[in-house]
Amino acid sequence: MATTTLNIQGMTCGGCVKSVTNALQREDGVSRVEVVLENGTATVDYDPAVTQPETLVAAIDDIGFEASV
Repeated sequence: MATTTLNIQGMTCGGCVKSVTNALQREDGVSRVEVVLENGTATVDYDPAVTQPETLVAAIDDIGFEASV
């Protein structure tokens, strides 16, 4: 298991947090997601044999937010 923290631009409310959380949880290999609105971050535990941080960033970008590692 590996952990990464993603910086997310554009979150403004609890609905945004839920959208980002759901998008990350749908990714194969993700076991835990914690999104913090105030910090604009998502901490993700994932299996590096299944997914990579770049894939997680793309999942967030696909729903209209801007993410980076």
